Amino acid sequence: MSRPPRRQPVLRWWWLLLVAGLTWFVGSYLFVPWLNPVQLLRMQRDGESMMLMQRANIDMMFLREEALSYWLQHESWPQQVHVPGVHDLEETLVVAELPQPFVLRLRFTDRFPANSGLRGAVIEQTLEPRTQYWRCRPGDPAPPSRWLPANCRAQAPWGIVQWLSVVLGLSVLGLAGLGMLWYWVRPAVADIVREPQGLLAQPLQALPAIDRQLGWLRLRDRVLAGAGIATVRWRDALRYLQATPTTRALQLAARIGAIDAPATGWALTGLVREWTLPDKLPLALERLWLYQPDPALAADAIVQQLRAMPNGQDVVLVVSPSLAVEAELAAYAEDPANLCVCLGQAAQTRWLLQPGALDALVGLLARQLRVTRISPYQTHGGITRPAAFFGRESLLARVLNREPGNYLLVGGRQLGKTSLMKAIERRFVGHPRVHCVYLSLRDHRLTMRLALELGLAEDTGIDALVAELSARAAGRGLLLLIDETDLFLRAEAAQGYPQLAALRALSEEGRCHFMLAGFWDLYEAVTLDFASPLRNFGEVIHIGGLEQDACVALATEPMARLGVHFASPDLPQRLVAACGRRANLVAIACQQLLGQLDRGQRVLDATQVHAALVSEPMFDALAGWARLSPDPLACRIDRIVVYQVAGAQLVGSGERGITLVELLAAFDAAGARVDPEQVRHALARLQLAYVVRRDADGLPYVFAVPVFVTQFQREEVQALLQRELQALAAGAAV
Repeated sequence: MSRPPRRQPVLRWWWLLLVAGLTWFVGSYLFVPWLNPVQLLRMQRDGESMMLMQRANIDMMFLREEALSYWLQHESWPQQVHVPGVHDLEETLVVAELPQPFVLRLRFTDRFPANSGLRGAVIEQTLEPRTQYWRCRPGDPAPPSRWLPANCRAQAPWGIVQWLSVVLGLSVLGLAGLGMLWYWVRPAVADIVREPQGLLAQPLQALPAIDRQLGWLRLRDRVLAGAGIATVRWRDALRYLQATPTTRALQLAARIGAIDAPATGWALTGLVREWTLPDKLPLALERLWLYQPDPALAADAIVQQLRAMPNGQDVVLVVSPSLAVEAELAAYAEDPANLCVCLGQAAQTRWLLQPGALDALVGLLARQLRVTRISPYQTHGGITRPAAFFGRESLLARVLNREPGNYLLVGGRQLGKTSLMKAIERRFVGHPRVHCVYLSLRDHRLTMRLALELGLAEDTGIDALVAELSARAAGRGLLLLIDETDLFLRAEAAQGYPQLAALRALSEEGRCHFMLAGFWDLYEAVTLDFASPLRNFGEVIHIGGLEQDACVALATEPMARLGVHFASPDLPQRLVAACGRRANLVAIACQQLLGQLDRGQRVLDATQVHAALVSEPMFDALAGWARLSPDPLACRIDRIVVYQVAGAQLVGSGERGITLVELLAAFDAAGARVDPEQVRHALARLQLAYVVRRDADGLPYVFAVPVFVTQFQREEVQALLQRELQALAAGAAV
């Protein structure tokens, strides 16, 4: 499919030539007839009169010379003058009359043809004695205007014919001016002048013409200011149209902070580049492929090549080369079966001109891809993208706004310890006084893991490791973030805490500060084991639910970036309350909501929220509470406590829980003799894991996450509780 020929510029030039020719014809006919082609044609047809008129002009020149010479010699005006050498009056073309001083009246004789209009016509020449300059004007009767010299115009007031001629001429000129204005200022440009924001909706290819028209009107700066477009970005957009494909790719990437690199192994006709997207992109998308098709390709040829690509998991961003192929490209990109996105002409304009080019990319991806493919919700692992991290501002401030110190983060799994430590690491990047290093332990071997991270021998001691870290810190204070410390602390407790003692010594010497994150083993080492070096080692920070406002923002802001909204303002509040302000549960529920959206649906209702809260991924995320300790007896007591709380909350409506006294009574009634401290430890463990909570001493324990109770049935809970109590009473193992 070949592109149609571009005839519009040719038509514009023909229109300009037509307007200019019409204006010249009317103006010359009215005001300079000797330059008008029609008038000249009439003169050329009267050849005899023209020849006689040429001789008459010479005779009039001789008559003026004769009169002037006589005046100069005698200082008086002559009574009569004749053409020198002409004595036969019948051969005379012009007869001179001298009615008064300094006036020479020249009358054409009957030698001129009757149709010339010159017989008996008069031209008066008046001499200025001081300057010796002759002024000319038509006499009475006057010769036809086509025979008048250029300096011989009537000085009498204009009549109605002359005024009508002027009005007609000005009207023609006005129409010509309006034609020129229509050419330079099209309706689209007039709309842009009225509403400058409309400039962002224009196709990229139209920008050069709009720039010329706004410049001709002297309105470019005003329109750009009204649209919020910096002049440098406008100039860059105009240069973009003339740039090479590689330069275009670099310019587009720079607008969103992406890293552009060459791509190999593609059979597409055109240019393919690989983009590594910035961390601040609020979507689960790390890279994409940029494809600029060859402008000579037709739309069906481009689509055919895209269909022939192997199926993959990477998004391909196709840059529309022209409006002629854009409709078919957009139709292909709208198909949810592929991972292709069309960057149209108007979208390129917004990308290059708007301050938030990254928002333009997000909106484009959200409209043309399945939202689950680019979901901004991270449901596994620690949050690594800054745009996906919400809340914890007070905890961050406690660490960032103080002098370096030691911190102990205690809390259950999936409560955000890793995300918080990653956020602290990002905040300290490039810090002038603190060098921060994050380390996640896979097992109990701290020094070996740290040595591998530093590229040193596995048997390197902790002192040498800290010395290497200090050297890399280049004089800055060293803060070591150690995540997942439970296995390490368990092994340390069995060996008498040799490495923890070394860490404490390094901290007291000021060589390094530490932040340790863990669950029950860290909690025991800090609060229950008086021999642990971690007692009074640093500030203890309990990680629980996220702030209410941060949870609501987590549920709504990423959705809004995708163009998705809740049907009523209270739905996000209800979702957050059901999740107990656990950030990972809010993210999982929102991910399930996105998966429920139909094609084109952008509003979430209460039914969909309920379905997301009771979905299988939500129950999977709530699992794991039955194995919070390596001790089988402790796990059994944990389960009994959970079943007791579930039974109490399933009895009636509302948040009805159970007290410590009621728990101990239930153990006694079942004949299960349990140390009260074991029950207290179980409650502390379950609170730390964010399974149960109580608002104040003496109040009953309830589930920290209200939706937690939905995984239980009343009859099942009673049966499970009875079995656990019987096994505990019999002293059976797990």
